[in-house]
Amino acid sequence: MTTNNTQRQPARGNSALIDAVRGVPVGELQYMVLTKAQLPGEFAGFDLLRESEIDNEQMAKHTIGNKTADQMRASGRIGGYVREFIVPQGAPTLREEPAEIVMAGTVVHLFDSADAVKRWIDESFLRDFRNSVGTETDDGQMVQGVEILSVDGFHDYAASLLVVQDMAEAVLASTIVDFRMGNLLGVAYVVAKKDITLLDLAKRLAVALEKQMVRVALGSA
Repeated sequence: MTTNNTQRQPARGNSALIDAVRGVPVGELQYMVLTKAQLPGEFAGFDLLRESEIDNEQMAKHTIGNKTADQMRASGRIGGYVREFIVPQGAPTLREEPAEIVMAGTVVHLFDSADAVKRWIDESFLRDFRNSVGTETDDGQMVQGVEILSVDGFHDYAASLLVVQDMAEAVLASTIVDFRMGNLLGVAYVVAKKDITLLDLAKRLAVALEKQMVRVALGSA
């Protein structure tokens, strides 16, 4: 796969927003992840798959790099919340471009500091995913390829990846956008049933997430 330069933006922004984000408790994260009504129109027919808190023990089980819950906490991660949507069972996936989308979701993680968020993006997201190519995950998926995508237009530091995984009967391609807002990490992802990059759609999902995070942080949601 070809590799592009990751867009890395300097930390800037409204000090009032950063102060507000710094004071967000972990219990507020559930109001930041997108509801079905807040998703782009392409996901109008999708159903809620799951929504839940993600503590460090749960995160350790599903993160590339074989980290423990203690290592998660040592990295500065406090907690997170996910809301994920999926094509209804038996329903056709989207046939127009972008094609064959089967899942989409948003996640917000709370960290001790903005520096910890940046380290997570650089190491746990970019580095560990790239190092995972050719390895099999605990749920039996083989990481076939990872491509760094160029992404911009966010308030602060952001990065994006296309991660292609081989499963027993299918190929899944996940386009993922990670971005920082103070000591919060926002994540948006779109999953397709074939090797296709869905950066435009994943970015629109991430931008909608960023706006919702701002609304909640400033108390205007």
